[in-house]
Amino acid sequence: MKKYWKIIVIAFILVLGISYISFGVILHQKLSNIEGKCEAYLDVRPDNFADKEGFWKNKDFDPTKYRMSEYETVRFSSREEGIEIAGFYIPGQKEKPVVIVVHGFNSCKHKTSVLVPAGMLNKAGFHVLVIDVRDTGESTLEDGLSALGNEEYLDVLGAWDWLQVEKGFSPQQIGVMGNSMGAATSLIAFAQEPKLAAVFVDAPYENLTQITREELDRNGYPQFLFYSGWIAGLLQGDNLLSFNPYEAIINAGNRPLFIIHSKADTRVGIQHTYQLRERAEKEKVDATFWILEDIEHVQTAGAFPEEYTKKITSFFETNLE
Repeated sequence: MKKYWKIIVIAFILVLGISYISFGVILHQKLSNIEGKCEAYLDVRPDNFADKEGFWKNKDFDPTKYRMSEYETVRFSSREEGIEIAGFYIPGQKEKPVVIVVHGFNSCKHKTSVLVPAGMLNKAGFHVLVIDVRDTGESTLEDGLSALGNEEYLDVLGAWDWLQVEKGFSPQQIGVMGNSMGAATSLIAFAQEPKLAAVFVDAPYENLTQITREELDRNGYPQFLFYSGWIAGLLQGDNLLSFNPYEAIINAGNRPLFIIHSKADTRVGIQHTYQLRERAEKEKVDATFWILEDIEHVQTAGAFPEEYTKKITSFFETNLE
């Protein structure tokens, strides 16, 4: 009889474990799926964009003034073999440096959330490369799932490599700008590539464990499902906890960072930037923080276009050759 109950207990634990992981697979697919999210915007180009998606909260803001008339459609390899990245390369003034612009979750190079800051930089003379990370826009469809920066940083570094090989820029002439998940991805790239000169990010998350737990809360799922989603990601080839954006602070050395966030951000909480600021102060890193009071997620460029333009252009003019 004792042996019989032991078998029942083991079977129960196995069923419970399989159910837990199976639910995690469903959860991971639901929350990480980004496939096809940009298809409605593929006709949007650097020379012809407006606020098609109704993104900007400031209705007086006119994104069309940042259109860029001259651009190339380009493709190049990610640092991960088999992944091709699509981009818009917008040339600037001959003597100016270049900035890679990285979009956020459920976004792509066709959205005004990245084309506007790209235009701000280009109007100031910078060369700009706006990219689709994997599984978005016109880049390689790998599995249709976001790795929240843990794979996508290799796409940013592929862009960094391409600019050196194909366009002749030196590492000290190349900066990176990203917003939201693109900000986190840019910070991970900065941490992993010690020659990446400077990053400017808008509304980043500080670490993957925290933002994933917050996403569970935001979508109404209990916290105990966190590990099921992580295991499911591993089973599907995505380790969502491989790297963390805060490693950019630890690995910065003398390289500069600029970080924007708002206390009113309901998508990525301001606590993430407070945590980055605390680390920067502890590590004595060259990090500048612009904290706003009542701006929603990634809305600063539209709310304060002149100030945003001044800050992003002066940061890269100062810190790139």
